[in-house]
Amino acid sequence: MIIIQTTIDEDKKAKDLINLLLETNKIACGTFNKIQSSYIWKEELIEESELEICLYTKESLMDEVVDIVKQRHTYDLPKIIVIEPVYTLPEYEEWVKNSTT
Repeated sequence: MIIIQTTIDEDKKAKDLINLLLETNKIACGTFNKIQSSYIWKEELIEESELEICLYTKESLMDEVVDIVKQRHTYDLPKIIVIEPVYTLPEYEEWVKNSTT
């Protein structure tokens, strides 16, 4: 199992992305939380509210999910990272595997 993370600027965009990936069985679960981000972009300090999205899927679907996230993202340079958990409850990992195609 892997977790693909990205950030996005609106609740509706987060929900739409998660729902698309759920409806196509590319992820077993998607979550998002409000965060505060600070970064330098084009030589300017940016401080803004964003939503951090976590997409739970199996490793074999990584490229497909990343491609969908990239295609639907509105940022010039989206944060897209993949995390491999050190430990996952085996039953949860099995559920993720069985929930995705």
